[in-house]
Amino acid sequence: MSDDISYIRKWIKRGLSKDKKTLDFSNKGISNEVAEELAENVALPDIEILYLHTNKLKDIGLEELAGSEFFEPLKELWLYENKIGDEGTVALAESDNVLQLRYLSLYTNKIGDAGAVALANSKSLKNLETLDLSFNRIGDEGAIALANSTCLKNLKALHLDANRIGFPGMQAFAELSGLKSLETLKLTYNLIDPPGLELLDRSKRMQGLNEFKTDIFKAND
Repeated sequence: MSDDISYIRKWIKRGLSKDKKTLDFSNKGISNEVAEELAENVALPDIEILYLHTNKLKDIGLEELAGSEFFEPLKELWLYENKIGDEGTVALAESDNVLQLRYLSLYTNKIGDAGAVALANSKSLKNLETLDLSFNRIGDEGAIALANSTCLKNLKALHLDANRIGFPGMQAFAELSGLKSLETLKLTYNLIDPPGLELLDRSKRMQGLNEFKTDIFKAND
């Protein structure tokens, strides 16, 4: 790790909004090594929105950040288009530094069932309102955990497009025993399973959402 973090100071100067509530670190080529420097050297208590998308962040880097004060004040965290897998997602879900999060974007990463299960069971993300997990590797186990989640009690929008969800996951969402505050669910481009899609089509709980999309059914557009 470099002793010179002047480049990070330049990033902050260029990326920090005038009200000091938004920090844009997107598209900076941030790697695990840079993430470690951020975790150890940066604390901005006023930021509420952090853009870390379109970087090279992997599990170890996210683990470092999730364990630091850098994430503590955040209400929105944008992590899409990185290289994050299950281990980093588990660290984020179990972190005590994400208690304020309302919005979490993790689409286009490498998250599988273990990461989805950790998010579903996260006590730290109890205030989360929007979770975007599209374009990952989540299958039925992760989908079932999310559909049954009682921890994400304030979640209003869940995006699961382009994953690997089949009949068991679709059945769980048709029944939706958890996620009592859910208003929006997107499930397009998953496994084409006609019986599962039919269950979703007939689900009163799905039809009661403000927005619900699968490959063959759209409610309340």
